[in-house]
Amino acid sequence: MRKTSLVTLILIGCCCVPSLVRAQETVMATINGQDEYRISGSIECGSGEVTSTIKPGERFIARELRGRVVGIGSDGRLILSGGEGYCEVYLKSGISGNIPRNRIRLLPDEPLARLNYENCKKEWRKLQSKPIKNTDDVAYSAKKYHGVANYYKTLVRASEGDAKAFAQFNSLSHMDGAAGEGHEETTWVLLHVAGDDTFAKLLARQSSNAREGFGEVFAGEGFPPSNPKAYIKLHFPKTYAILYGR
Repeated sequence: MRKTSLVTLILIGCCCVPSLVRAQETVMATINGQDEYRISGSIECGSGEVTSTIKPGERFIARELRGRVVGIGSDGRLILSGGEGYCEVYLKSGISGNIPRNRIRLLPDEPLARLNYENCKKEWRKLQSKPIKNTDDVAYSAKKYHGVANYYKTLVRASEGDAKAFAQFNSLSHMDGAAGEGHEETTWVLLHVAGDDTFAKLLARQSSNAREGFGEVFAGEGFPPSNPKAYIKLHFPKTYAILYGR
């Protein structure tokens, strides 16, 4: 998604900010002041621009970006490069976008909320009944080169605890290039869609090498939290224990 795609798959998607833009630690935040804020952005596993109104006191995830605005992407997100002044935010609804830093009050002492990828399973269900396009790097590569005929059906079944589907999904962990990056992003999304109990049970049936691979993916960069391992420990404690110990 690594992005993505809050998941680009969208994900399989997530943040559409150039990799050269550095971000500070991910923390909770709220709007600064008593006025509502209208945000335009995108939703994980969705298409097109979406808008939402953030009310005073409403909590959301934010990370400050060190960049200046050089344009606006097709999904409504700001394109940044160098400079400072904006935060990338993730709302409880699953919408993400950018807000001027001076409109945000950071709340670093509050526990980081769980990201919302609920829309992704709905999207997977739609895509599993559609022909795979060669523009879909992950699904096309999975079918043509790795023997997984229906990537999205595999995702749906794995998210519901199907061990065989999860093994098929994991068999794609060695894909490279754009397909490999997209698959890693989707792995992050699958964790959220399946939930801690289901994902941990599936992981427990994998080899130690496979579990090590998942651990490396989740400890990497490119996901919304600046510290993915701490985030997983907070929201997915059973999965964390299997991957990293207690």
